[in-house]
Amino acid sequence: MTSMTLLRDMHWNAPAWGKRLLDLVFFAMVIVLAVSCIRVVHQVNHGATVQSVRVHGDFRRLRRDELSALLAQSVHGSFMSVDLESVRQAAMASPWVEQARVSRIWPDSLDVQVRERQPVAHWGSKSYISSRGDVFTPSQVTLIQGLPILYGPADQASYVMEQYRAMNAILHPLGIHVQSLELTERMSWILQLDNGLQVKVDREDTLTKLQRFVLLYQRELASRQNQINSVDLRYHNGIAVAWKPVSTTTSLFRH
Repeated sequence: MTSMTLLRDMHWNAPAWGKRLLDLVFFAMVIVLAVSCIRVVHQVNHGATVQSVRVHGDFRRLRRDELSALLAQSVHGSFMSVDLESVRQAAMASPWVEQARVSRIWPDSLDVQVRERQPVAHWGSKSYISSRGDVFTPSQVTLIQGLPILYGPADQASYVMEQYRAMNAILHPLGIHVQSLELTERMSWILQLDNGLQVKVDREDTLTKLQRFVLLYQRELASRQNQINSVDLRYHNGIAVAWKPVSTTTSLFRH
């Protein structure tokens, strides 16, 4: 009688023991998983190195491979500890880079998005002006066909670019464009036009005087443009025209 009672009790407690065993197994699995995660995180933070630096962007003059090699030299530490701002600053050190953004790509790469500076004019013989009006100086400067050449004091680049655009807009009805533009130390202007004509104008009412020149050119000078050497607009009520050597005289047209 006693043994039958004991067997019944053991049979009745079997589900409880099974549940305890499952709980122990689950708990052990959680511990193993947690330890594994900690180990992986530790390895990533202290051991995993950056294997590649991927550079993306629409490049016309910037060499992608050269920039990638330059940025690789700025990568120090592990994948998670590398200083992204230092990598970005290394990218910005290139004269051709206007903007850069750096991010991590799991498990071992850096992604660098780069916007290349677009030159819209030459600044002297050694630099360019970007579409934002910044002057930048690459290690090698080549003449880019179609870009005007601008000159002036170093701190006046944006102003010279602004005036260049305004002057071109005024000359547009003539089908003439400014090929080079110089702002002198006395703040007067020297324009070299693409039809070979040189124009000088002072800083007072500059654009108004240029508009006056357009009217005179349409009315009297267009048919004789091949004979003209230069035009001086630095007069209050007139324009001086210097003719080519065939005729050494200078004419003064009064407005």
